[in-house]
Amino acid sequence: MKHKFSVIESTCIPMPIDNCNTDLIIPARYLASVTRDPEFFGKAFMHDLRYDAEGKPVPDFVLNRPGFGDAPHDGCRRILVAGDNWGSGSSREHAAWAISGYGIRVVISSRIADIHRGNLLSCFVLPVTVTPEFRDELMQSIEADPDMTVRVDLAEQTVTNTKTGKSEHFEIDPYRKHCLMNGYDDLDYLLSRRDDIEDFERRKNMEQYIEILDTTLRDGEQTSGVSFSAKEKLAILQSLISELEVDRVEVASAVSENEKNTLRGLSEWAVRTGNIGRLEVLGFVDGHKSADWILQSGCKVMNLLCKGSLKHLTSQLRKTPEQHINDIRRTVEYAVKQGLEVNVYLEDWSNGIKDSPEWVYMLTDALVNMPVRRVLLPDTLGILNPDTTYAYCKMMVERYPSTHFDFHAHNDYDLAVANVYSAVKAGVKGVHTTVNGLGERAGNVPIGSVVAVLKDQLGVSLGLNESKIYRLSRLVEMNSGIHIPQNKPVVGEFVFTQCAGVHADGDSKDNLYCSVLMPERFGRVREYALGKNSGKANIQMNLDAIGVELDEESMRKVTERIRELGNKKELVTQDDLPYIINDVLHNDQREDQSIRVLNYSLSLAQGLRPQATVKIEIDGEVYQDSASGDGQYDAFMRALRKIYASLNKPFPRLANYTVSIPPGGRTDAFVHTIITWSFKGKEFKTRGLDADQIEAAIKATVKMLNKIELQK
Repeated sequence: MKHKFSVIESTCIPMPIDNCNTDLIIPARYLASVTRDPEFFGKAFMHDLRYDAEGKPVPDFVLNRPGFGDAPHDGCRRILVAGDNWGSGSSREHAAWAISGYGIRVVISSRIADIHRGNLLSCFVLPVTVTPEFRDELMQSIEADPDMTVRVDLAEQTVTNTKTGKSEHFEIDPYRKHCLMNGYDDLDYLLSRRDDIEDFERRKNMEQYIEILDTTLRDGEQTSGVSFSAKEKLAILQSLISELEVDRVEVASAVSENEKNTLRGLSEWAVRTGNIGRLEVLGFVDGHKSADWILQSGCKVMNLLCKGSLKHLTSQLRKTPEQHINDIRRTVEYAVKQGLEVNVYLEDWSNGIKDSPEWVYMLTDALVNMPVRRVLLPDTLGILNPDTTYAYCKMMVERYPSTHFDFHAHNDYDLAVANVYSAVKAGVKGVHTTVNGLGERAGNVPIGSVVAVLKDQLGVSLGLNESKIYRLSRLVEMNSGIHIPQNKPVVGEFVFTQCAGVHADGDSKDNLYCSVLMPERFGRVREYALGKNSGKANIQMNLDAIGVELDEESMRKVTERIRELGNKKELVTQDDLPYIINDVLHNDQREDQSIRVLNYSLSLAQGLRPQATVKIEIDGEVYQDSASGDGQYDAFMRALRKIYASLNKPFPRLANYTVSIPPGGRTDAFVHTIITWSFKGKEFKTRGLDADQIEAAIKATVKMLNKIELQK
């Protein structure tokens, strides 16, 4: 019977029988039943221990003892606390039917046989494994007080002895947990995902659909210096699946307990969202070790790493081809028997198909006769070029036309994107990517570039939401610490920025310098750079974007100022533009200024006061002095005052000093300094703009000196 399971608190049945096998749970003679009647199987539960040869109840058996013999019902005797190694022996599912038919909802033991555990879950009975010490304590508490209760919380995965208050955490496969909490059997779960399945099938039936497997969380984490935390992995996984909508994600290698614990968190999220089948884990030809590791992590797909070149096989494994194929077969058969889907990597395939094709064909001939879903073709050392990629992939596709092949590129010759293009053109059905091209050595193939090339150059169908690529790229950049080159296609900071004035002019007239690679596809916008190469069109398009109109003379001045600043700085941004306009339009410095700062030197050293030396020209005469201060600008001002004092010239008082920087947090942003001066009872302001804060203040100060000189 299907039940939704969240929390059960109930009195218990103690059954301290170690190694209780399924033949004791239900005798073999009941297996001939052609019906699955709960009442029938409930009566058969532990029959040969409950009744003697004449069919009479055995008084000392726990199910016949006073207080324990009542049939389970709500809140009463719904939990069985069993001895060690419960449910061993044969795989008969009737044993689980008998337990469920008797009315038990939870079986607690220190060990529960694997196959019996799966049968219990299929009957909506929760198997809970605890330590032997905790199980013995439960037994003692129940024997001492048959009315005491045990609380089992599936959501929290805890079992609690309410008499002593002690609790233990228990493990459960995330998929099974999800099904129990929602009252789903396997078919119900599939039906609950009907819309997703139909969408998947619709995409698969397109003319040519290419699967994308992203391996940022596995191969990408093999980048030198990169290590994602559990929270970072979850955030990246959620973005890959829920936002970018990649088909599959390779999330880990079956290598350590820490990795397994992290993976459990990922698989729990994937189960809750119906995506567990899209998570894949790299496993190894090690019998049952990797398969068990993956099962314990909650995942359902193993990507088995085999040797795809004879050199790797004989030099590293030191085995014969026959031995390796037999090892692979045993690993695959065990994994599939446990419910895993299996794909197979042919490690170093590119060298194998080049140098030992007879081994590649021998291995693939064996794989196509095993329960393997996909064969994955890695260019492990990045040795291929577009021509060899096409030729070797075409050989595999034509020899095995019914086999799904993935291509896994590496970028050692900077050819990974081109090689993916050739592999898809040759007929592979899936490609592997990483965000920002992370990976071993020179990295893997970047997902942004792959999406653009496959859609625009080959016209294939992809299931990705490409508008989320840029956001994901920045997330991975932040979490990996590996910066994205500014000119990296699709995701680089400046790849949708036009610098030349002629380009901006052409775009303003008829988008003459735009292509199908539009920035809006990737959640971005086109920008027009401001700098030494800027023309009127660049500046006008930026002014339009911020809603500012300038007359012809103001436009001329702003253009000159931008070019001047561009000669000192690589790029002037749109955020800087209002500050530049303000500086130009409020520039009260005359062309025939009588006071000029010819030179200055500022020094700053830890433990010493800042020093300034200033050389200034006043009415054609040159003066120089030095001073120290509380800061570099203070030292500059003190040196100026000394010069003015030596000339008996009055010097204004600094009344206020404000600094503003465009938003964005750039350390090279322009600084807009406004200084309020008090002179002879009146206040006035001067402004300075520069990428250096001190120089911006000095520019404002020079304007002040010329202004008071003009007032004389």
